[in-house]
Amino acid sequence: MAKWLETLEAMPHVLTAVLVSDDGLEIESVGGTQINSPSLAAETASLVRSSATASRNLGGGKLFRWSFTTDNFEIISIRVGNAHSLTVAVQRGADARNLQVEMARLALKLVPQLEP
Repeated sequence: MAKWLETLEAMPHVLTAVLVSDDGLEIESVGGTQINSPSLAAETASLVRSSATASRNLGGGKLFRWSFTTDNFEIISIRVGNAHSLTVAVQRGADARNLQVEMARLALKLVPQLEP
């Protein structure tokens, strides 16, 4: 199995990271002790579909990134090409700037490997 997400696993405050196809297939995951990675993958696919629809219906155009915060963690997700997403659960209140930069770097690296 590829080790694309190793750099995310090594970052502070990362709980779980998943690379997922739009149909919910988990391609790779790291972490997962506090947040179940198959569940995060399935929820990512569902949220991408609904967020993309909402964006289009509101005139926002194509969805590139979304995030939300709960009592316990923050979820950050970015699109990887046209059919995949990279989603990370991070401890609530953590500074996620470096994490988001690394997510963008990984997304650019992964597009040619995931899409024809």
